[in-house]
Amino acid sequence: MPIIQCDIREGRSAEQKQAMAAAITRAVHETIGAPTEYIYVLIRETPGSHHVKAGHALPEYGGDG
Repeated sequence: MPIIQCDIREGRSAEQKQAMAAAITRAVHETIGAPTEYIYVLIRETPGSHHVKAGHALPEYGGDG
């Protein structure tokens, strides 16, 4: 069973997260042939301050990606 973990900043809508999970599921199925019913996508959301890049915490998500 493929398990794909996604760590993202808080702030995306339920629809955006569902679309992301569906796209990841399709990509895994098409790439390695795993049956979609066995592909598990785990989305973890944390505040921007928990995402640090080059020593600086990212801002809260504001639709910039």
